[in-house]
Amino acid sequence: MEAALRMDQIYKAFPGVVAVNKVDIEVNPGETVALIGENGAGKSTLIKILSGAYKCDSGKIYIEGREISDYTPKQAIDLGISVIYQELNYLNYMTVAENILLNEFPRRKNARFLIDKKAMFARSLEIQRQVGIDYIDPASPMSRLTVGEKQLVEIAKAYARDLKVLVLDEPTSALNDRECEKLFQLMDRLRAEGKAIIYISHKLDEVLRVADRVVVMRDGKRVGSMPIAEATKDEMIRLMVGREIGEMYPIHSREFGDTLLEVEGMSNGMLKNVSFRLRRSEIIGFFGLMGSGCDEIVRALFGAMPAEKTVRVNGKPVGIRCTADAMRQGMAYVPAERKSEGLILMHSVKRNATLLRLRQLQKGIGFDKRAEESLTGEWIDRLRIKTPSTETVVESLSGGNQQKVVLAKWMMNQPEILILNDPTRGIDVGAKAEIYQLIENFCNQGLGVIIVSPEMAEVMSVADRIYVVYQGAITGEFTREEATQELIMQKAIGE
Repeated sequence: MEAALRMDQIYKAFPGVVAVNKVDIEVNPGETVALIGENGAGKSTLIKILSGAYKCDSGKIYIEGREISDYTPKQAIDLGISVIYQELNYLNYMTVAENILLNEFPRRKNARFLIDKKAMFARSLEIQRQVGIDYIDPASPMSRLTVGEKQLVEIAKAYARDLKVLVLDEPTSALNDRECEKLFQLMDRLRAEGKAIIYISHKLDEVLRVADRVVVMRDGKRVGSMPIAEATKDEMIRLMVGREIGEMYPIHSREFGDTLLEVEGMSNGMLKNVSFRLRRSEIIGFFGLMGSGCDEIVRALFGAMPAEKTVRVNGKPVGIRCTADAMRQGMAYVPAERKSEGLILMHSVKRNATLLRLRQLQKGIGFDKRAEESLTGEWIDRLRIKTPSTETVVESLSGGNQQKVVLAKWMMNQPEILILNDPTRGIDVGAKAEIYQLIENFCNQGLGVIIVSPEMAEVMSVADRIYVVYQGAITGEFTREEATQELIMQKAIGE
């Protein structure tokens, strides 16, 4: 059988870095190949080459045995290559049918410049039926759909264009369990029809569920491939990061200091009499199911949302009504949405890192550029941020390195209390281990750390003490030694 897609010895370099180094990948009709690796491993560059967004420096690409070269993203779509990125590309205020049939609208017979809407909705419904999403009204605006439904519509749009190769890049990052299962069912249907699928994900449970074969990349190279029947999490992680799974949570026991933070009676429309404490050099974790109130607790603590509360820092009562109050009390907050709340994506690493220090760096009507460069360089070294230069646009960095830039920004402020809201979201396993190591380093310097995470394994492995939250109230408190998955889940569902 001729491969649906074959990429041979693909090589791509940018100034100062080889992004893809002689990589081969092949996908057969009716096969799902999972492409995994750390952020910065070269996956995205390889896919952008396939999509026509980048041109490789050397190597060859074949679709159904025919070599293709020097093509644009539009020509890639015409060739049957469709890439659905994590940030979906849809027109929010157009209908489902208009999105699916974009640029291919049926025209009226007597007025070829006018769209035949009846035919458009009928054609859209036919395509939706073929991919199993005919329960979505083709006349509904995209703005009314859930994220999962929008993702399925994007796949239907690709299907309508004689799809041969479908690439899904972190497709479940914003989906709930029910939406994930619908996506997996659609993938099964497409695979049964002979479509070739490349599936990119950091979620190894999903990889084991959907893939026929796994291809692993590290540092721009292909370092392994295996059929899914032979794949294990341990082996995939070892290939991805070059270390064993036991090294993924490098957190050790340490001596705790005096009580640094006390919160009593935190209440608002969501939260109900929440109280907790944090000692110096301690990591406390908040865990709860979606909508439990963990996010609201840390946001209210940092003054980002209103709540009645009594707060003491180093034993002294303090008033925190806004984020500026929290910062004055030595607090730092790394938000869950780093791209929209933690960074200015089109600005440089240097400007993002020094954002909270601009007043101190002011020199006349400008800035002390030498001091700004020196300070940024120091934190790049301390946090081991991988960036070509301080002037690199932060959007171009991997997720793990973007998160380190956010950490650098706050650590320059010399906080005593570091609040981390889902700090490893969208970050690969190798970068996660580096973030955990940094957290421990901060604790060894005497900081107190608060971490919120939806991943039970992360909270149990990182936090010294765990607070479990259900419907806005703390329902359980456990030390790391006391905590078990069963105990935590019981409290997380209110039992």
